[in-house]
Amino acid sequence: MGMEPSEQIRRWETAKEHREAAQQLLMNGLFQASVSRSYYACFHAMWIAVGDPPLGHWKHAGLMKTFCFGKWLTPPVLPASLAVIYKKILTLYDLRLDADYRAVSLDQDKAKEALDTANQIHAMVVQHKNL
Repeated sequence: MGMEPSEQIRRWETAKEHREAAQQLLMNGLFQASVSRSYYACFHAMWIAVGDPPLGHWKHAGLMKTFCFGKWLTPPVLPASLAVIYKKILTLYDLRLDADYRAVSLDQDKAKEALDTANQIHAMVVQHKNL
């Protein structure tokens, strides 16, 4: 499940752009849009971490579980040690559903929480994938 270097670069640029957009949207009071971009900043970063999907495309739940299974880390870690980050990712996913599908109003605190999760995922990927 490796990834071509050119795709890794492309996905990393996309992840960083989504994270920057989330920050800008947060600062401008566009909280739902900020949450959505924070989620996709995580999605692309997690994809880089675990590599290409086994069946041609990642489903959201599968990517989150694979990321938090911990085998992409060097050395691999037990999933239990990633339980806190898994909970944060699931919370972010639910917030993204609120923002993109349920049209639920989100506040600044939720948008900050989402961006904090994106920042944490990005830091993990940078550290372990030498980006």
